[in-house]
Amino acid sequence: MATPVGHALAGLLLGSGFTLNRPLLGYGRDLVLFVLLATAADLDFVPGILLGNPSAFHQGVSHSLGLALLVGLGMGLWGRRYGRPWRWALVGATLYMSHVVIDFLTVDTKEPLGVMLWWPLSGERYQSPVSVFLNVRRESFCREVVMHDLVTLGRELLIFLPPAGLLLWLRARRRGRYNY
Repeated sequence: MATPVGHALAGLLLGSGFTLNRPLLGYGRDLVLFVLLATAADLDFVPGILLGNPSAFHQGVSHSLGLALLVGLGMGLWGRRYGRPWRWALVGATLYMSHVVIDFLTVDTKEPLGVMLWWPLSGERYQSPVSVFLNVRRESFCREVVMHDLVTLGRELLIFLPPAGLLLWLRARRRGRYNY
């Protein structure tokens, strides 16, 4: 799985692209919403932590197209009060699904491998044959693991930070909020 930083940056990138000219809630609140939507799939760690096995439910139903569509539906219903519910639904589903796609494209070395991409149509797990992102290692706190995780984070920053930074800058500049 990728790092929370990578997921958050992907959310900022996609969300800023969708709302470049027209924010959903306001510029600052939108950014918080984007990060929450893009990282929400990892809330599946919570029940596992409560049971003493953090990975017990990870990359299951929460990492699926089905749940992304449910999140989009919920966002669309919530967005009705603000107008343009289809726009809200599209942003919600896309940002949530970004997490699933990134984990699908990440090296996975812990059983069960892959994500339940097509749930509820299939309970099968899928992993991309081509890995773009490196996995986060959590087995111990030694130099090798720390270095691996820093390389993982660095790769995500190289992929997501330049385009996300550019869109955030353009978004702020279009609204006259960029100060030199």
